[in-house]
Amino acid sequence: MFKLIKTHPLIYLLFLTPFFVIPGIAIIELSVIIITLIFLLKNRNLEYYKDIKFLFLLLYSIYVATNAFFQIDDDLKFSSFFFFRYVLFSLSIFFILDLYKNIPNFSKKKILFFYLVICFFIFFDSYLQFFTGKNLFGFEIIRATVSSIFGSELILGSFLLKLLPITLFLFFYSNINIKDNSLLLIIFLSLFFSVVFIAGGRTPFFLMLLFILLIIFFIRDLRFIFNLSTLLLVLFIISTLIFEFGKSKPGNRMFIKTFDQMTNYIFTKTENQIVEEKNDINKKEIIKNIKVFSSNHNGHYILAYDLFKKNPIFGIGPKGFRHYCRGVDYDPPIGICSTHPHNFLIQILSETGLLGFLFYIFGIIFVVVKLFQAYIRKEDNIEKNYFLVISIGLIINFFPFVPNGNFFNNWISITSFYYIGIYLYSYKRLFYNL
Repeated sequence: MFKLIKTHPLIYLLFLTPFFVIPGIAIIELSVIIITLIFLLKNRNLEYYKDIKFLFLLLYSIYVATNAFFQIDDDLKFSSFFFFRYVLFSLSIFFILDLYKNIPNFSKKKILFFYLVICFFIFFDSYLQFFTGKNLFGFEIIRATVSSIFGSELILGSFLLKLLPITLFLFFYSNINIKDNSLLLIIFLSLFFSVVFIAGGRTPFFLMLLFILLIIFFIRDLRFIFNLSTLLLVLFIISTLIFEFGKSKPGNRMFIKTFDQMTNYIFTKTENQIVEEKNDINKKEIIKNIKVFSSNHNGHYILAYDLFKKNPIFGIGPKGFRHYCRGVDYDPPIGICSTHPHNFLIQILSETGLLGFLFYIFGIIFVVVKLFQAYIRKEDNIEKNYFLVISIGLIINFFPFVPNGNFFNNWISITSFYYIGIYLYSYKRLFYNL
């Protein structure tokens, strides 16, 4: 491993970057700066700048920066103005992967091994917290949620979900024989899926299920492995519901709380009370009042949509929701103010308008079309498989129909453009055979 760091420091730094979110956002931002500066100083090939996909991203970042400068009248404009740094970051990843495309598979396997070691440590730490109430560092379960190494930050499920496609990419990237290592993959994925479940995040859990379905459909080499790993996940979930072991109750949060929030119907603890509640509530009223998401989320969406209507073309500016929603005087009050609308699609509409929305939709359509084009190619090779994996990961990362974090949040932006960088490289390797 140390030899790899010495001989190929850039590739090591690149794949180490996702783990820098663990100590804090400052470290991962520093990594972005270093990788980007190295690219700007080392690259002498204009080919990367001429890539049509990069030009599209650059145009989008210019639009975001311009929009922020003219639409926001506080300090938020400056953070959004430098949004283009993430586009350069994605191009830097493309450059580094392309530069080291011929490094030996043995070196690539060392990187994969490092990923697996870190992941298995997180699995152990998470299960320790789940069963005992505390992890190795003394962090306790918060609000019945397993957080592991993240302490008070309840992002374990989101972090793992973002890490999964990259790890699978490394399996193919390092040219490992999937059949010969199927047992390792089944153990890894089964633990991975179960930890996302006990982490208690409903959006990561749903997106993980969607990721599983897409992998099973698009990648033949992983179909059996994912089917078996999913079956083990189902058995684990059923076991937690029946035997109720562990210090948290992820099943209650995933299923019962979700139903409660969608229907505003609260399950009581005793059977007699449940019967009484059911008898008092008209079934038609329950169905009528069902919400796609919780009342709070619906409140965010209502307010965001109203702000969108005030400036439908350009929106209210990136990160503008937190700025404008506090100053809007509604009588009676409309919606719920927050730092962001908690949905990518609605946030993009309200903050960047129809122009920003067109960028987002066009990008998604492009990735989906190329995903199917790759899928129908007759040959099954390494390049095809890791392109499919990273494409599915990109779709999951930008999936619009679930509650999300802040689209312009630093961590989310870095992760998103990290995926885009790997995607640019994978696209070139598959469609141009270079």
